[in-house]
Amino acid sequence: MNESLDYLMHPQSIRDCAMQIRNLTSCGDGVFKLDESRLEIASALVADSIHQKYPTNEIPLHSRWRHFEVKNTNSLQRLNTATKDYSSLDLARTGLDLIVPSVLLDAGAGPNWRFTTDSGTVLSRSEGLGIASLEMFLSGFFSNDPTQPLRTDGEALAKLNLVNFTGHMQSSEKNPLVGLNNRLLLLQQLGKLILLEPKVFPTGRLGDLADHFMTNSTAEISATHILSTVLRLFGSMWPQRIIISGINLGDAWHYSHPKNKDKKIVPFHKLSQWLTYSIAETFLRSGNAVCDIEKLTGLAEYRNGGLFIDTGILELKDEFVQSSYPIESRTVVEWRALTVYLLDQISEHVSNILGQELSLPRVLEGGTWHAGRKLAYERSPLGESPLNINIDGTVF
Repeated sequence: MNESLDYLMHPQSIRDCAMQIRNLTSCGDGVFKLDESRLEIASALVADSIHQKYPTNEIPLHSRWRHFEVKNTNSLQRLNTATKDYSSLDLARTGLDLIVPSVLLDAGAGPNWRFTTDSGTVLSRSEGLGIASLEMFLSGFFSNDPTQPLRTDGEALAKLNLVNFTGHMQSSEKNPLVGLNNRLLLLQQLGKLILLEPKVFPTGRLGDLADHFMTNSTAEISATHILSTVLRLFGSMWPQRIIISGINLGDAWHYSHPKNKDKKIVPFHKLSQWLTYSIAETFLRSGNAVCDIEKLTGLAEYRNGGLFIDTGILELKDEFVQSSYPIESRTVVEWRALTVYLLDQISEHVSNILGQELSLPRVLEGGTWHAGRKLAYERSPLGESPLNINIDGTVF
C-alpha cells in the first residue's frame, strides 16, 4: 500500500482502503458478514427520507450549516441579519470564524445531554451542539474585541476557560456532555495554532483562512485542496496517533489482519472531511465557486454505519461481539471502512430509484444520515450507536 503523506491526505486513499477491507470481508475474513443484496432495502429507506425532507429533490450539501437551520430557533436568522451588508470576502471570513469551531465541537454529545435555547426549545445531539456553538459565536465568546463580536481570534480561543465553556454548553452533572474537556482543549489548541501560523493568520483571526484559500486558488477553490490544507494546518490539534513527515494524521489508524501481520494505515479523516464539506459550503454561501466536492468520501461515523447494521447489510460475527470497543479496534476500523464503501454504493442505488443523478454529499444529507438516525431511534429509545464505542470527543 502506498503510504506517502500526500496519498494518505487524499480521499482516494480512504476509498482504496475501504475497498480492500470490503474484499477481505467478502471472502469471509472480516469481523462482519456482508450482504450487499440488502442494499436495495437501505436505498429505499434513504430515498424515502430524501422525498420526505426534500420533496423537490433540491438537496443542499451535507455540512454543519444544516444544524443551524433548526425549527423554532432564530440563531441563524440573527447571524444572516447581522451580516447582510457584508462583502463576499467578509462573509467568507465570518463564516469560517463560525464554522471551524462549530465543527470541532460536533463530536458525539452522548445520549443524555440537552441544550435549551432562550425561547425554551430543547435540542440534543448535533442540532444542540450546532445551536450552542452558534449562540456562543453570536455572543462574542470567540472574539477578542467586544466591539466586533462576530469573529474568532486565536488569543480568545487560547484563553478559554472550563467554567465559562461549561456554562455556555449547559453541561452539568445532570446534563453531561461527553468529552467536554477534550472539546475545550481542541478550541484552545486551535487558538494556539492560529497564533503560531502568522503566514496563514496574519491578523490572528481564524477568518484569515478565507484570504489564504482565495489567494492560493484560481477561479475555483478545490475541495480536495481544502481537505489537505485542513489536515496539514490543523493536524497538531488531534491526539497524536500516526505521524508522517512531521504531520499528525489524526483520524487514521494502524490496521493488521490476523492472517497478515503487516500493519497498514487506514485513514478516515471524518471530522476533517466534515469540516471540509462545511468550509466548502461557507465559500459557496459567500458567492465563491468550489470544485471537486464529489471527490470527498462519505463520513465514517455511527449514523451512516448504523444504517448498514440496522438494515442487515452488515452483521457482526458472534465471535467478535463485545460490550464495548476501543476506537482503534479492528472491529471499529473495519466497520468504518465498510461504511465508506457502502455509502458509495448506496449513492448509486438512490440515484437510480429517484431517476436523478445525486452527488454523494447530497445523498448523505438527504438520506443516509437521517435514515440511520431514524433506525437508531426505532432500535433504541436514546438513538444509540449499534456498537458501543469508547469515544473521546475527537473522532465521532
